[in-house]
Amino acid sequence: MPDDLLDRIEALLPSLSRSEAKIARKLMAEPEEFVRSSVRAIAADIGISEPTVVRFCRTIGCEGFRDLKYRIIQDLALRQAQRDARLPAEAGGTGPATEPPTGFDGAASVEFARHLHGRALAALDGAMAGLDMEMIGRAAAALARARKVLIYGLGGSSAILAQEMHNRLFRLGIASTFYTDSYMQRMSAATLEAADAAIFVSSTGRPRALQDSVELARYYRAQTVAITDRDSPLGRDADICLHVDLTQSGVHEFQPNPMRFAQLLMIDLLAYQVAESLGPRAKLMLRQTRASVASLHGIAPQQPIGD
Repeated sequence: MPDDLLDRIEALLPSLSRSEAKIARKLMAEPEEFVRSSVRAIAADIGISEPTVVRFCRTIGCEGFRDLKYRIIQDLALRQAQRDARLPAEAGGTGPATEPPTGFDGAASVEFARHLHGRALAALDGAMAGLDMEMIGRAAAALARARKVLIYGLGGSSAILAQEMHNRLFRLGIASTFYTDSYMQRMSAATLEAADAAIFVSSTGRPRALQDSVELARYYRAQTVAITDRDSPLGRDADICLHVDLTQSGVHEFQPNPMRFAQLLMIDLLAYQVAESLGPRAKLMLRQTRASVASLHGIAPQQPIGD
């Protein structure tokens, strides 16, 4: 029986009861709408009982309605990733993703390393092509004059990059804090004032929690900066958006999205511009932070302390 749940439901369709078949057809026709619905809404829409919906879930091998929804979301996400990986160059992609080698074969591993390297360079080239130094200058000015800066990121790489933004700012003497928990993000955004700034790092610009936090930050008149896609909800809502394209084309499911290289470029540019805006103050702070660490293990050539 197929591992993909949607394929499994299609295969089971002839053996389902009339009521269960109605549920199956609705699910296959509108899977995204189905996972946003409730048992009550689905039962009312089809004209069946709620226990029938629960029984259908168990018939197709799920523990219940919640389990069904989670598994359908996983299937939809995997299908989308597979479609994106196959996106041809003429549609904005780079062709099929290079499959990673199975086992550790020297030549194949080097070839896949070249593929990863090429995707990283493509992400950086794309960021450079759309670079808006005026926007970076505006963002840097807002951070340099801010009383405090709060930095937000959710999930995997965005949360790590939010921490990196904090890592780059605090050593310049900027009073910054990063938050990767949605509850803490909302609460901290409510403490902002007109003299403050907030930075939002997001690959998609779509997490509802980040949209809520940027709305709160703007309500309390703080300056908001987003490092994301300008056409995303977050990119549109922030006062300043440092645009980075999200692309999944040619990306294998085991491979992290190369967009993070472009986001890191924006973080480096932004931190550099903030340091330039601060001038002597930034130099003094960096000297002090370098000295604090150098006293632990001495001076090393090209040591990246303080960045």
